[in-house]
Amino acid sequence: MARVETKLNQQIIDLLQGEKIVSLITTDKKTNKPNLSIVSWLVAHQDGKTIKFALGHKAESAFNIEDNPELILGVIGAGSCFSINGTGTVSEVIDKTMKYRIVTVEVTSVEDVIFYGGQVTQEPDYVKTYDAELARKLDEEVYEMLKN
Repeated sequence: MARVETKLNQQIIDLLQGEKIVSLITTDKKTNKPNLSIVSWLVAHQDGKTIKFALGHKAESAFNIEDNPELILGVIGAGSCFSINGTGTVSEVIDKTMKYRIVTVEVTSVEDVIFYGGQVTQEPDYVKTYDAELARKLDEEVYEMLKN
């Protein structure tokens, strides 16, 4: 049986410093069923108890978290797969280059959930397919907000 921790270890904190493909599972506000989305703008804080991520201001996930703050972040990296459970709070709309909402997650548990004998040898990767200058500007703007 996998050991459940109450906070992120340093390896996971180091992994979650942005530009990762992370699954976000919330409870759909309308159907009360699980809802899966993907986030990549996220930062784990050094306290091991806080993760912040950014969403567009009209993201369904933000409304779901406001309705039911319990969420799961699914992370692949650091040699394994992790289920990070937590409680999220959603900021007001932040109007910058685009409109954002910042979700602050208070981590309640972290569990290594890879199957027995499994080890991740390569993390998922992606490219941004929109204007490179805009991507750079948005990234700088978002990470400044997330690190504070």
